[in-house]
Amino acid sequence: MCVSPFLLADPAVLGLIVSLSRRCGIAFAVRRTSSASSNDGAHARSWDTVVRAVQDRGAPRISPSRRDGPEADFRFTGPDDSRQLGQDVETERGISYHLDFHASVLHMRGDNLTAQPFVRDGNVLLWNGEVFDGLKVSPHENDGQKLFEQIQHHGPSRFFASIRDVEGPYAFIYYEASTRRIYFARDPLGRRSLLFHLPTADSPTFFLASAAPGGESPLQNWTEVATDAVHLIDLRDEGLLDSLNGRPSFSSVPRRPKGARQESENTLIYPYDPLVTTLPRPDDLTPSSPRDPSEPVVTPRLAQLVESFLVELERALRARVTTIPPFPAPPDARVAVLFSGGLDCTVLAVVLDRVLPDGEAIDLVTVAFENPRKIKAQNVLGAKSKGKAPPIYDVPDRVTARNSWEELKRLRPERRWNLVEVNVPYREMLEHRQAVIDLMKPQRTVMDLSISIAFWFAARGRGHLSQFDSTRPSSPSRSADLDPPPPYHSQARVLLSGLGADEQLGGYARHRRAAQPRPTDSTSTGPERFSKPAELDKLDTPNELDKADLPSSDSPQQNWPALLAELQLDVDRLPTRNLGRDDRVVSSHGKEARYPYLAAHVVDYLAHVPVWLKADYRFREGVGEKMLLRLLAKRLGLERAASLPKKAIHFGVNTAKMELAAGRSKGTDLLP
Repeated sequence: MCVSPFLLADPAVLGLIVSLSRRCGIAFAVRRTSSASSNDGAHARSWDTVVRAVQDRGAPRISPSRRDGPEADFRFTGPDDSRQLGQDVETERGISYHLDFHASVLHMRGDNLTAQPFVRDGNVLLWNGEVFDGLKVSPHENDGQKLFEQIQHHGPSRFFASIRDVEGPYAFIYYEASTRRIYFARDPLGRRSLLFHLPTADSPTFFLASAAPGGESPLQNWTEVATDAVHLIDLRDEGLLDSLNGRPSFSSVPRRPKGARQESENTLIYPYDPLVTTLPRPDDLTPSSPRDPSEPVVTPRLAQLVESFLVELERALRARVTTIPPFPAPPDARVAVLFSGGLDCTVLAVVLDRVLPDGEAIDLVTVAFENPRKIKAQNVLGAKSKGKAPPIYDVPDRVTARNSWEELKRLRPERRWNLVEVNVPYREMLEHRQAVIDLMKPQRTVMDLSISIAFWFAARGRGHLSQFDSTRPSSPSRSADLDPPPPYHSQARVLLSGLGADEQLGGYARHRRAAQPRPTDSTSTGPERFSKPAELDKLDTPNELDKADLPSSDSPQQNWPALLAELQLDVDRLPTRNLGRDDRVVSSHGKEARYPYLAAHVVDYLAHVPVWLKADYRFREGVGEKMLLRLLAKRLGLERAASLPKKAIHFGVNTAKMELAAGRSKGTDLLP
């Protein structure tokens, strides 16, 4: 085996690297050098189109930094550092392979920038992630470096033992020189993107990458790496890469349930348990308030749960923000919240205030789109009623964000809360639409685009600081006669998201439908009669519900088994609920999305809370769903936000059905 740290000459890898150079990410390629030479010409030509397509999207050009003797060190103008490594491998049977590694690094951990790939004794690690639990990392150290050291210390026989307890969002690729094996995986919840592309006749190379190339590249059939296992490629397998039948050329070692019998420390496990299936007895249910039957009484048990939930959530936020390097420097904001003003993100903002140092600002990023179809409808209604249509960007999420922002300022007046209003004209959306479609790959539905384009503009963070003041009728944000506010660009590299609260705490309207009593003539015992495909979940908004299907607030019975099954289904499919897609979109701006509600210890904690204490649909909308979180919001002083109903992001920011002819399109329709 020969290790050669030279500038990659393979255009295939070069094209893929350029596509990653705007974000933190990793890329890997393996091909047989003894059989692929006849395809090099076509391979190189196809990848030239990838390079041109990526460069046309505005990706940075490659530039050399320095050369030291025979070894050339090149870096890209990526986020903070980008490097690559080529490695030739020959097996005992004389089969030769060429491996290519690339990492673009965003400096998020440790006192100093730590470059990748990590290399020792021929072993190579590409790491794209954050370690928040399961590995001791001091604030001054880099987590990827510490993980690599642990893998080397454990050795080949204990590889799984070295990674099994690591918790956080991650994707990694590891080449183990002594066994000629390539391991790769995503974290069990799929919070980091990693895609693979199988060899084809035109490109007999196996690829792994954080993002797929766009444009007219022939490499279009990318698949997200499954999160239920650690996968491996054994280069000693003679048939590896020879088969072009579209089947994965790798094997997998599955993760096992946390509570299952563990054979050894090398057994891979999920870091959280399944939901407890205990059903309530009549005396267990939360009583109604004598003064208002639609409100629950906060029993001592509920009060204790609220406090312990706060402890878990504060622990998750502390781990996700205290290690961020000090740039931009205070008083500017290092952390931003993707802010609709709803319950989930407003609770995060209040808890974030508890863990951030005094004197630091917090950016609350709210996005709104110009939607021609809705504007036309509003103008028609306004003309009929002789009323005035609301301003273009006063979309539901913007109104809610302003209200919750004022509540935050009232509760925590010492903190500088920057409400960053990102207004997106329809024409500007069209300018970036194709770039977002390329980032979404392999997802490609109408709903994927509606959600992704909202995240893309929110993550970019270019807007203005809100001047809204509800105490003044002539608030500048309401007056079209005043000059527009000066622009503001959020520089925060960490974006906090409230994703995961609805799935675990019963926030969707279908959860309420699942909990309603079954008809006496029904023979259904499971959630199938209530379930919908995952991609339809976010369509559950109050305006779209058939109110006749909802039980009354004083319904004496609840279908707890069906609700439990529905919630377990949601937790089980969290890894496939588009977190990889969102990572590709957000990281294209050199930023990271972090999900405190999806911290493994939070997921595990909520899994052990009895279902009737998390959600109780005997109470009205705005009270019963996510009951535990709503009680926590009240505990933190958020009276207004505690009662807000669920809104899907694409309806809240007006990205749903933007074109005038889109009225009959469905979220599940494929993009052309």
